Amino acid sequence: MAVKVRERPKGSGIYWLFIDFEGRRKAKKVGTNKKLANDLAKQLEAKIVLGHFELAESDESELPTLKQYVLGWTDSTGSKNMGWLDKYAKLALKSSTWSVYENLLKVHILPEMGNLKLDEITPKLVGEFIVKKFGQGLRSQTVKNLKNCLGSALRYAVSPDQYIATNPARGILVPKPEDEEPTREPDPLSWEDRKLVEEIFRQNSPKFYPLIITGFRTGLRIGELFGLQWQDVDFVHRIIAVRKNIVNGKVTTPKSRSGKRDVRMTSQLADELKRLFTARKEEKLERGWSEVPKWLFCTDKGTFLEYNNFLNRVWNPVFAKTGLRRRTPHDMRHTYATLRLSNGDSLAEVSKEMGHSSSEITYRTYYKWLPKESRTDIDALDDPQPSATYTQPEKEKGLD
Repeated sequence: MAVKVRERPKGSGIYWLFIDFEGRRKAKKVGTNKKLANDLAKQLEAKIVLGHFELAESDESELPTLKQYVLGWTDSTGSKNMGWLDKYAKLALKSSTWSVYENLLKVHILPEMGNLKLDEITPKLVGEFIVKKFGQGLRSQTVKNLKNCLGSALRYAVSPDQYIATNPARGILVPKPEDEEPTREPDPLSWEDRKLVEEIFRQNSPKFYPLIITGFRTGLRIGELFGLQWQDVDFVHRIIAVRKNIVNGKVTTPKSRSGKRDVRMTSQLADELKRLFTARKEEKLERGWSEVPKWLFCTDKGTFLEYNNFLNRVWNPVFAKTGLRRRTPHDMRHTYATLRLSNGDSLAEVSKEMGHSSSEITYRTYYKWLPKESRTDIDALDDPQPSATYTQPEKEKGLD
């Protein structure tokens, strides 16, 4: 059928006609009268069948532009339509992803394609957009995020909103240049340097010493450390359940599905956290709190920590006292991984406890820190060992 009646947005009681004619698509708003919309659709269908219908170039489609669809708009009838960011993205995406997408739209996508109507965005246009962004020096991961953001918005424009028939971003591949270097190589600490950093924090910032010990002993991401609650700590089995993440001042879930995991505590860490819990109960009495704050690592008000405050007011000034070259809190995670792998611990086990989606990611990131004895002798491919002989089974069995 070349003419379809659709309620847009769904549940609004407002009906549209979508007309597909000679490879072109137009949308016309009818209003709240569904019967009128169906009658008009039948009339247009009859005209198309009889060859009496023409879609003039001057016909204006009431399909929203990409900018309108993403941010919201008021149509010609005065009806207000909520944009994709608020209507769908806030519900379907993690807050960290939502904020990244919002920035990508503002800086890159809407300036390029914001004024195009949804049906004017084609796969060719999306491909050219990707090539252009590589030409502007963006890295492959950033370009991939741009494509994913655009594709996510247009996916909802297909269904449930049905403004367009297909998603033009679907199936578009984002290549990774062969010569692209990683943004930042891991810069882990040695056993000795880790000990130095822990001691400097113990002396100069004892309040945050338990956090530092936990970071170095578990390999948790900094947001996962901030998201730890006392209910996540099992002192009997020495297990920490990673279930939350603090990103941009919001409580969310770990980075990926594999991020929800159980991590073992060392004896030293378990003892340190027991002391912290005892101190927290004493602090409750001193400060007049009604209960012990649920967060392991909290502010003086009992609320969770925020990254920028911790980085600028605690980590940077205290770490500077070590005399070591600058590191970030994320390097605690790198240190955990490299020290375990250099100690000969199982790659699969380390990968699982770090919350990586596969051992390949762990291997690719930390290959150079694997102990030499855990690598095979590649030179064995050059010549057979003196004790090795090569035989042909067929001849041994007299089958030639």
